[in-house]
Amino acid sequence: MTEFSLLVTAGPQRPGALTALRTARALQASPYPIYRLFFYGEGVLLAHRLLDAGDPASETARAWQHWVRDTSAPATVCVGAAHKRGVTAETLAGGFQLVGLGDWVDALNHGGRVVHFG
Repeated sequence: MTEFSLLVTAGPQRPGALTALRTARALQASPYPIYRLFFYGEGVLLAHRLLDAGDPASETARAWQHWVRDTSAPATVCVGAAHKRGVTAETLAGGFQLVGLGDWVDALNHGGRVVHFG
């Protein structure tokens, strides 16, 4: 069976972040499993639990965070990109895991389909 890995580089203010979430939800409801969600670049901000609640972009981040928490999706965040943007272990939302780029290489080598949302 084909597994999917999603690369999310769109930050919370970009339409691609919401499109990625909708795709992840659709995959979850389908027979095609998600192997890995990998947040990189500005996409790591979707895992930042301390985003300003007054910012409309934070709604997209909150939606991601609730979905990851509720589904136990395999949500990984590039540690280098995260630290560059102020996302640390202390500010990481529940359900997300800080990892190195090796985890993304694993997703690429695992086979299946890769979809990028930037």
